[in-house]
Amino acid sequence: MNGWMSGILMLWNMGIVAGLMLGGMLVLRPVLLRLLTARQRTWLGMLGWYGTGMINVFGVLGWVHILPVTFRDLITPRTISRTVYQWPAYLPDVYRGTGEYAVALPGGKAVWVELTDGMLLAAVVVWLAGIAALSIWMWHRSRRLKALGRQGELLDPKDSGLKWLQEDRDTAVRLCRGLSTSFVYQGGEKIEGKRYDMIYLQAELPPQRRELVLRHEWNHLRMRHSWMKSWANIVLVSWWWNPILWVAYYYFCRDMELACDERTLQDLEMGEKRKQYAQTLVELASGKMLWGEPLAFGECGAVARVKAALAWHRPTWWIALGRWCVFALVFLFFVGGPSDIPFLHVEVVQNWQQAAVEVQLPGGWRPEERWMSVERSGDVTLLAKDTQGVWHEMNYWCSAWDGRFYQTGGWETLSGTPDLTGFQQGLW
Repeated sequence: MNGWMSGILMLWNMGIVAGLMLGGMLVLRPVLLRLLTARQRTWLGMLGWYGTGMINVFGVLGWVHILPVTFRDLITPRTISRTVYQWPAYLPDVYRGTGEYAVALPGGKAVWVELTDGMLLAAVVVWLAGIAALSIWMWHRSRRLKALGRQGELLDPKDSGLKWLQEDRDTAVRLCRGLSTSFVYQGGEKIEGKRYDMIYLQAELPPQRRELVLRHEWNHLRMRHSWMKSWANIVLVSWWWNPILWVAYYYFCRDMELACDERTLQDLEMGEKRKQYAQTLVELASGKMLWGEPLAFGECGAVARVKAALAWHRPTWWIALGRWCVFALVFLFFVGGPSDIPFLHVEVVQNWQQAAVEVQLPGGWRPEERWMSVERSGDVTLLAKDTQGVWHEMNYWCSAWDGRFYQTGGWETLSGTPDLTGFQQGLW
């Protein structure tokens, strides 16, 4: 059971990291709105959603430590020791049964809490129940919307309104009556034995509006937004208990819509069509959030999208280059992290005192002063000054797996007085 609980605690640590990473991006959002395009903000958001949802991706990105200080340096008090990938450990990464454990806070402070089997089992039941309830709710809503879309009329690929779409042989379009908004499903239907990406359009739209909405939905497919939102849904459901993820999900979906608007405006000719697109947003973008459902034209941030569409213009090359430089800098700030710090200082000291380690002293001298220093890696250094004023040193190592201390060498006599910075008396 202890092994299962250790695995659950690791998953919960992943949820905390996801919240902190995406929360950091939310704090920077007012600046990023000015410096980055919506498409760049979407990719940055995927660093949070995908980078923290896959432990191997998070670990590999942690090796890219180019800047002197990164966001992960600031939020990592210790790391999980049971995997090659250095994942921040706020909750204890090893559960050894009922007892007192250190909950690590960003900055290195520790809060000692009592954990019991019953307490953790109750938390696991609530967590899994939340996952099940959200999954069923999202699946039911998505299935109902997809069923409504499949009742629509399948347009012939040679339809005059689909001329510019004829090169894409993997996308099909249906006109549906009664839809509250047009939407897109990647791999939505299997038609005559072939799987198609589906675009479901409101049949009530006039031809000009229909073409603009169709371009928008097709760009969602081109930019792989359906896949991005699906992955964000998985992360959101998995760690539903983290409120930061819900806020981050809302703004992530808004950035995807803004990015798709930008791409659509780039595809349109100058002048009248862009004005028509902005007018279409005014009429159709209700701003209603579709949690867990497919990407929809009328979703998320109507006012912001209309303002962005009216203000959009093709940037000059030097502005575009500057934005990519800022994007690279922000990306590097959110990757790269510390490694091999499985303990807090106070945690090693607490383990030492609880273990009541018996330090063996040689018969040739007696200690007059006793000093100890601990490292976050679990290394322990003992210093002793004998009655003749001679200093001696011995080392221990604390295992992150079982919390035991292992002697790594015998007493060594030092040639001079050691630097006592970081050492404490009275711990052994």
